[in-house]
Amino acid sequence: MAFPTLLPSGALHPDLFNNAAFVKYLDGDTAEQSTTTGAQGVKVHGMDDPPQKIIQKGKTDVVDLSDRFNLHRSTESDGKKIIYNRPSGGLIVETMNPAITTAEDANRSATAGGPTHGFFYRSTDFLLDAAKEYAALGEDEVFYHRNIADVNFVRDTLDFFTDGNYSQSDVNAVQEQITEVVRELAQQLKNGENPNLDKLQSKLTIGGADVTVSQLMEMQKVGKEISNAFSDISSGSLNAQNIQSFANMGIAKAVGTQYGNSRGQIGKLFSTAIDRMYEKSVALVQRADDWGRTTGQSGYTSCTQNAVKTELGISELFSKMDTSSTTNLAKSFANTLSQARTLVQQHCNQYGLLTSHVGLASATDGLMKQFQTWMSKL
Repeated sequence: MAFPTLLPSGALHPDLFNNAAFVKYLDGDTAEQSTTTGAQGVKVHGMDDPPQKIIQKGKTDVVDLSDRFNLHRSTESDGKKIIYNRPSGGLIVETMNPAITTAEDANRSATAGGPTHGFFYRSTDFLLDAAKEYAALGEDEVFYHRNIADVNFVRDTLDFFTDGNYSQSDVNAVQEQITEVVRELAQQLKNGENPNLDKLQSKLTIGGADVTVSQLMEMQKVGKEISNAFSDISSGSLNAQNIQSFANMGIAKAVGTQYGNSRGQIGKLFSTAIDRMYEKSVALVQRADDWGRTTGQSGYTSCTQNAVKTELGISELFSKMDTSSTTNLAKSFANTLSQARTLVQQHCNQYGLLTSHVGLASATDGLMKQFQTWMSKL
């Protein structure tokens, strides 16, 4: 595929974004420090970041870089020895997460290559609404798909678990099964009970696997949380935030696998769907990295390229943790964390950076806390 070019204004061509990924330039002021033997931690004074010009295109903010590549940094050393540390300089690759508030938003993002899905945003409120109508029917009235044929819910559910491999007959079959779900809910109402999805015996058949509505709702919640780990990722600047974000990507994928392992056939379909979303997130980063290498922008240095490689390597390490059991997953995490630290140290050694300046220690602490949060969901 042809890679996007700069527009006459200097802005990145919108084709790069596709509502999925973009590249911008950061100068790294916040990471630079100067030190001397006698006085450490003295701030290096450089240029202030000029305001970014934003060109609006739909929901995508295109960052105009035209002013950034022509500016030169100056410093005031005051006779002190200046030590530069630039973990956040260069072109930064970011996966975009448009303001997704509806299933339609999520599906548009997914079509553009984004790691999300409309299934996470579909409500089951229509089931209770239909049950109330059914419970109010007279003896001479017949109930048949009264406001419960929520085709969008059915189609998004089938699409998520089967990767689009379903037919209209599958849709019809699930709608018939939903009728039984509504009848059960209606009976609860007739019995004077509060409607409770957890008590329902009726099941839906998704991708050849049987699942209850309450199980689907749980998977919606967990899947949405996992997908959040695949979005809003910045790359090309090895720092505490990026180290933690890429590790979290891999951890989320592993958690999706372990979560699915204990939930039968529908769980296997769930974890496979999460794998697809993880691969989408990785592809976004790789796509923008390829663009940076191909265009040869001055800010896209070998350090930036190796940072992307290191970040993706961190994510891959955590994605391959032992998910055979929660105990093995916990043991695997400790070993993987050590390997990830080694990758960061290798990058820092190669480019003369300090691990303290890239925030390795704080990233490690953050990851340990985040992993415990994930484990509580299993």
